[in-house]
Amino acid sequence: MIVLSYNIRGGGSRAKRKRVGLLIQKEDADVCFIQETKLSGINLCYVKEMWGSGEVEWSHSDASGASDGILIMWKKDFFSLLFSFRGEGFLGLCVELHKKKIYLINIYASCDTSVRRRTWQKILDFKNSNLPGSWCLGGDFNSISHLEERIGVANRSYRNEINYFKGFIDDMDLVDVPTIGGKFTWFNSNGKAMSRIDRFLLSPCFIDDWNVEGQIIGSRDLSDHAPIWIKDNRKNWGPKSFKFNKLWLKHSDFTAFVEDEWNLL
Repeated sequence: MIVLSYNIRGGGSRAKRKRVGLLIQKEDADVCFIQETKLSGINLCYVKEMWGSGEVEWSHSDASGASDGILIMWKKDFFSLLFSFRGEGFLGLCVELHKKKIYLINIYASCDTSVRRRTWQKILDFKNSNLPGSWCLGGDFNSISHLEERIGVANRSYRNEINYFKGFIDDMDLVDVPTIGGKFTWFNSNGKAMSRIDRFLLSPCFIDDWNVEGQIIGSRDLSDHAPIWIKDNRKNWGPKSFKFNKLWLKHSDFTAFVEDEWNLL
């Protein structure tokens, strides 16, 4: 499974939608999390442009005023949608794929600390009240988990924010897999301030099922956020090779051993 996440800082521009669509198709994404569409009442024509083709299904949480707006898109018939759900700062899907239940949650967390904490608690409550499955949370968390993930910002203590966010990750039993291709995902206009507020948080079973080795940070392009994605890194090398030592044939019991083992099959 390939999941792409991108805070596009407004999806009203047709040129921007087409650029996003090119990225989605280039990476052959199966699922895409978009944050900050800043739009309400999204229709199929809009989603087709954003996805880059017509073979797409979607769920959207409308923007509130000139901000917010969360969109999840996925390949048509890629999985079976069981139900969708939403809350303050998140939009999610519960799906079934290969007879396994997966929870996919697109995060666009508030800059307000108290609101963010409500979001973390709502997601945790949702997990505790639903059936087990694997989890994939991605998007703009507006939080950091280590001091090294934010530089060039006003000098103040982030320790309470970090501890609360790390507590949420631990309570959800999620893993922040290593980054590939970069360290920061948000940059201010002059490039002097940057942070890693966009990420994926995955349950161990999701990592195992899809053999996820890391989360890739792309190049900043049409937004002050960089796109990020996770990929299924399993490779099909064909049938596994079998090494045969000719010296085995010289052993007096070799033929009888092979016949006995064969008869047990």
